[in-house]
Amino acid sequence: MKNLIIELTPYESEQACRDISTDLLEWFGIPEANERYANGVKSRLTFGYVIDSICIGILSLEFPFENTANIYWMGVKKDWHHKGIGKALLSHAEMICREKNVYTLSVETLSPKEKDKNYLKTFEFYLKEGFKPLFELNTYGPEYSMAYLNKVISPQIFEWIDLTHELSENIPTWNGGCGFQHINILKYEDCTTDCKFSVQRIEMLAGIGTHIDAPAHCFPDGKTVDELSFQSLISPCIVIDVSKEAHADYCIGIKTIKDFESQYGKIWKGAFVIFYTGWDQFWTTPEKYRNDYKFPSVSKEVAQYLVSEDIIGIGVDTLSPDRPESGYHPVHQTLLSNERYIIENIANASLLPKIGSYIFVMPLQFAKGTESPIRLLGMVQKIHKI
Repeated sequence: MKNLIIELTPYESEQACRDISTDLLEWFGIPEANERYANGVKSRLTFGYVIDSICIGILSLEFPFENTANIYWMGVKKDWHHKGIGKALLSHAEMICREKNVYTLSVETLSPKEKDKNYLKTFEFYLKEGFKPLFELNTYGPEYSMAYLNKVISPQIFEWIDLTHELSENIPTWNGGCGFQHINILKYEDCTTDCKFSVQRIEMLAGIGTHIDAPAHCFPDGKTVDELSFQSLISPCIVIDVSKEAHADYCIGIKTIKDFESQYGKIWKGAFVIFYTGWDQFWTTPEKYRNDYKFPSVSKEVAQYLVSEDIIGIGVDTLSPDRPESGYHPVHQTLLSNERYIIENIANASLLPKIGSYIFVMPLQFAKGTESPIRLLGMVQKIHKI
């Protein structure tokens, strides 16, 4: 028995649609709708699951907009249900979509509210395959409530922004000494095996470069880096841009937060807040970046307000949200004592929108770490063209 998924000609598509809809009268019992679909599949990309030259299932795709696709019609003969045919057709459709730079796949089917036992199976099939219900419409009249579902099938729907500074021996640090060494302990030319290896050793401080401060950084009973939940390291992101007014002695006050909220709405629970000051422009000149601890900072009042709003953490594009002149590091005390985290030395925050992005914090997962270098990524959904 030879199984194939092949693209069908317009004639083959029409005949297969008619044949399968006749076999599935419990699903496709409206003659005028069957006629419309049989003609419609001819002008769309349609492929079939063929066993010994007999088409037992088809899926027809249409591409209404750039980077989007819709399942126009799909059916599998009754005797072949629950044998993985529909799943195989859908998997093939998603492969085709990715090749065509399609990011999302949609489908419509009868709503479960109609309590049709056959279409309830169809609805559950799409749910199991990762589709999410979006809304309902009475597309074909008041007697039929249709459910519309959607599935993201490609990460290319997002734009990814690297918010991480490169580590090297010359980067700025809090105490002025870099503490970073990247040493070759075995070179290719010295390797005696057939497969040549380069082996390296890294020596560095934990709080170096773009890094995270866990609550345990200041509090013995606070969570360490490895104890931070994975969910807390992926969160919606807010960027508060003070780069036009920021200077070495600038301190971000509560008015800045209120001005932001008056324009974009209240800072929401679970958000990660980045303060973009523009100070990252000095990263490649460590003496200017460190600047004898004179760089834009965050006030204690702002830290307290953000904790009261239940944010997950804050990030800055400087060495710290606190300066030594602040006293006892009030922002660290406020954030970390309340089980929030702080990210310092963020790069490229200007590339993020004020609202609407997400951040992914990826620290080294070592036990009992109070700080850790991280790879920090921002994620923004791409704007689709019409």
